[in-house]
Amino acid sequence: MQLAEDLGIKVERRAIPEEELETFEEAGACGTAAVISPISRIDDPATGKSYVFGDKPGPISEKLFKTLVGIQYGTIEDKHGWTRVVID
Repeated sequence: MQLAEDLGIKVERRAIPEEELETFEEAGACGTAAVISPISRIDDPATGKSYVFGDKPGPISEKLFKTLVGIQYGTIEDKHGWTRVVID
């Protein structure tokens, strides 16, 4: 969420009604493993309906992923102090 805001992307934290899924151009997931994964499809087994978002990451997902990996590898500035150098 912070990376999206840093890139000027509007961020909302809310429940998504299933009917709204058909309006999405992209979908993704992120978690404590510090990775961003695009979602290509969501299936509703109760209704048999599928919501398809493409077969490859969209431009927003790609930008978020590249930014996060750049921060992790030190090629993009870590403005938030998320990374630590570990030396043996």
